[in-house]
Amino acid sequence: MGQATPDPTRRRRRRIVGWTLAGLLVVLVGAGVWVATRALVVSDELSAVAELPRNAEAALADGDVDALGDVAVRFDEHVSSAAAAAADPLWRAAEIVPGLGQNLRATRLITEQLDRVSSEVATPVAALTSRLTGGELLVDGSLNVALLSEAAEPLAEARDVLDQTRAAVAAVSRDGLVDQVSRGVDQVGTMLDQLGSAVGGMADLSAVLPGMLGSDGPRTILVMLQNNAELRSGGGITGSFAEIVADGGAITMTRQADSSEFRRTVAEILPVPESTTALYGDIVGRYVQNTTTTPDFDLSARLASTWWEGLTGHRPDIVLAIDPLVLRALLPVTGPVTLAGGKELVRDGFISSVLVAPYLHREPKEQTVFFQDLTERFFEAVMTSSAAPSAWISALRTPIEQGRVSVWSADSAEAEVLAHSPFAGALARHRDAGENAFAVYFNDGTGSKMDSSLAVELGSVTGSCRADGRPEVSVQVRLTNEAPADAGEKWPFSMTGSGRWGVTAGNIATAVAVAAPQGWFFGGTTVDGERRASVDVEDGGFPTSATEVELAPGESALIDVRFVSPDTVEREPALLHTPLLYPAEEIRLSSLSCD
Repeated sequence: MGQATPDPTRRRRRRIVGWTLAGLLVVLVGAGVWVATRALVVSDELSAVAELPRNAEAALADGDVDALGDVAVRFDEHVSSAAAAAADPLWRAAEIVPGLGQNLRATRLITEQLDRVSSEVATPVAALTSRLTGGELLVDGSLNVALLSEAAEPLAEARDVLDQTRAAVAAVSRDGLVDQVSRGVDQVGTMLDQLGSAVGGMADLSAVLPGMLGSDGPRTILVMLQNNAELRSGGGITGSFAEIVADGGAITMTRQADSSEFRRTVAEILPVPESTTALYGDIVGRYVQNTTTTPDFDLSARLASTWWEGLTGHRPDIVLAIDPLVLRALLPVTGPVTLAGGKELVRDGFISSVLVAPYLHREPKEQTVFFQDLTERFFEAVMTSSAAPSAWISALRTPIEQGRVSVWSADSAEAEVLAHSPFAGALARHRDAGENAFAVYFNDGTGSKMDSSLAVELGSVTGSCRADGRPEVSVQVRLTNEAPADAGEKWPFSMTGSGRWGVTAGNIATAVAVAAPQGWFFGGTTVDGERRASVDVEDGGFPTSATEVELAPGESALIDVRFVSPDTVEREPALLHTPLLYPAEEIRLSSLSCD
């Protein structure tokens, strides 16, 4: 048979199909490369975004509003670039590709939500912050309550946007996602949760703060000045009080009072929970100095309000508790405060000048004069300061984080907002700190100001010494009396108590209460390795163990309080504690002792 002659038409068709397939392959490869380049752009931009929260925290810590604004601008630039890359039509088309598509879709959804956060939250909130801290907040020595009122609506809108974006990110399916994309979704969710918490708190406070500052009429504010030289759970003895009136943002001090002015009582002025009395004694509701013996600031504020009514005939609208270290933190923005007699208070040596020397060298009546003069002059320095509001933010950030500023309102709506804020007091701080948080509360039993010589070390460790393998947490507290050996002989009654309350002069008696997370079980208490009886009750919803030690000058004691987990999950404990005069040192523990 002869060879068939090729059909030119068929060859032409084959050539066209070949060219078409080659063209399609080139297009697909090109599209894939293009999508890959877009993905790299998104990855780089989102990596840059991930670094910005740390920059924002640093700016807030420094009170640097310009730096905070710069963070918002960079956030917008990076997120906008990422969102534009992910919005490419070829990116959308590639989302139908099995395996690859789920990851592209998740990434696009994340960038879209971040882009919304940038335009509807970060940029307007940064602009608002700049305005609030740019000099407009203080006008002729009064707070601009109108400006604070204007902040409420944009902050509420920002909170709503964050709620929506958080829900959208939470709804992103993790099915089929590679680890890098899945981790990215989780990281964005965490960042939005943190931002939502911060903005939500600002929105809530902005809604009630103008009224608390007298935008709707005069409000009375009772300021309790706690003294950490004689410790109480919430900070220190409440021996000094000042009443101020806020009216349309103008703030005036109207009265001061010393604890000696309040009537004595043999009965509690308000009902105190039996668990609180079991832990701290029947002194909580009977002596004005013990108002913050309980970590429950709601109870402390109601007690203070009742005490004040007994003294003045009227109850305050708001109760504010601070300690002297808040005043020390404010010195960089108020400048040195000059007291009667010409002495200047500066940051260095503040504790010695305010919380040691008056008790060593002044009689009780002279101490009262000294502290009331200090309060009055500090108040004047605060109200006449020309420092930028950002400087105040920087100065107060650490004291607020340490729980040195607590606020309560008699108005139920305001009280509800404050109860979920950083100003709600020790018990609320413990509740908000999460399921791994333990709290250590200190109460002086000496009846004097010896806690200016008390050194505190804290540590915690998780392990198990139990047959059932349940995890245990050991919270360890080492206390040291650093007073000189002859303190009991040379120091006056104001410092040592002179044994009047059953504690040898020069010694320091301290009640230590440790509160575990809700649902945990008591595991026992030891002091220097010896089993010690403790009061074990649930107080404010938290299992709490309390014991007391007395230390002579130079002596130390190691208190070990243990709790047993309600489940088999081993957790890393976090420790909160009473605000102290000096920072608590860390006890480093490598493992749980089963001896």
